Amino acid sequence: MKEITITNIQHFSIGDGPGIRTTVFLKGCNLHCPWCHNPETISPDVTEQYGRICTIESIVDEIMEDVEFYQESGGGVTLSGGEPLLQADACAEIAQICGEEGIPVLLDTAGNVEFYLFEKVLPYIDECYFDLKSGTETGYAQVGGDLQWTIDNMGAVVAAGVPTVVRIPIIPGFNDSVGSAEQMTRVLAGIEIKRVDLLPFHRLGSSKYTALGKNYQYKDIATMRPEQMKDLLAIFRENGFEVAVGG
Repeated sequence: MKEITITNIQHFSIGDGPGIRTTVFLKGCNLHCPWCHNPETISPDVTEQYGRICTIESIVDEIMEDVEFYQESGGGVTLSGGEPLLQADACAEIAQICGEEGIPVLLDTAGNVEFYLFEKVLPYIDECYFDLKSGTETGYAQVGGDLQWTIDNMGAVVAAGVPTVVRIPIIPGFNDSVGSAEQMTRVLAGIEIKRVDLLPFHRLGSSKYTALGKNYQYKDIATMRPEQMKDLLAIFRENGFEVAVGG
């Protein structure tokens, strides 16, 4: 079996999809969002303080430990990161095995990769969480990504029949304005996206930057409260989206 580089396997997760889930956090990301709350996943290098190389077999063994909880709660497995599609072959193998065991698999991706990587996993996943960082190319340039690439991939995943939820981290001073929300509704307008989750900025990952010896640019920015989402929620609702504040 193939090997995979991860930072963590989180059991009994309730914030990474429906029901009780096991979330596998894959290491390595091709974006560099300065607010990232999982900075340990950015570098693919396992010599950092976080990360280990595992066999697919060992990952699957851990997943199977909680199969009764998936069945009782309507949960399953979430492949997250980092950017899990940078290890698409490993993701596909895990997802295929889970599918054969009747365990639903959700892919949590920023989608800023070549579509052939999606094609490796699409036959085996049941749902996709798709991050949207900004509604402009300028915003995406700030995190090292490409808006059109993201939108094209999102449209292709939806067209492939995979249920897709757009998740938008709301970052003070970056995309928290009404104008930003309006722009994001415009770029999503041509895609059959129904559900959008707005994720308020928090600083829960700040201690990880200290452990990694890295500067956290958002260390002095206050955590956003759900009520601060009111105007943004209204914009998405007015444009026909089912929208909620996520965790």
